[in-house]
Amino acid sequence: MKKSLLIKLHLYSGLFTSFYLIAFGISAIILNHNIKVEKKDITHNWNTNIQVDTNLPNKELKEKIRDQLGLMGWTPPWEDKRDSTSFQFMITHTGRNYFLNLNLATGDLDISEAPKGIMAVIHGLHFFNGNIPNAPFFIRTWAVYQWLALFVMFISLFLGLWLWIKYNYKTWEGIAFGSLFIVSIIIMILL
Repeated sequence: MKKSLLIKLHLYSGLFTSFYLIAFGISAIILNHNIKVEKKDITHNWNTNIQVDTNLPNKELKEKIRDQLGLMGWTPPWEDKRDSTSFQFMITHTGRNYFLNLNLATGDLDISEAPKGIMAVIHGLHFFNGNIPNAPFFIRTWAVYQWLALFVMFISLFLGLWLWIKYNYKTWEGIAFGSLFIVSIIIMILL
């Protein structure tokens, strides 16, 4: 293969993985320094009337309501508050929280939306595997992109090292950067 083709392959591999590396780096900083990035301001309120069996257990009732409204997200059980007249719960995903209050007698449902903000979305990508209930296809493809980016990055690292060793003219640079590469690979494997 020609040197220019290998350099282009290395460059485009880096461009393909750049968003993943930036998102992963930002989310790692947020995790390590315990930075609060989630916004809690409610930006939109709306209400509707739904028809569901209110005698269902909390988990099934929340999922039926979520599916009937066409919302995506998880329904954390620790946010549930139920009494004889109302049922309050939350639906959440990486970009938005929904706070729902259902009148059990009439079926009236009040919904408050709170977008989390772009930094919270990037932070949420750190552990995200694409499995949000009711998520559209393009969101579920994040897991595929994540694994593909890791594979391409691994190939790009070895290709870059090979290019550096083959076309470098100073022996000490090859030894220094090659050693740094090997040490960083060992550290990544051990972590």
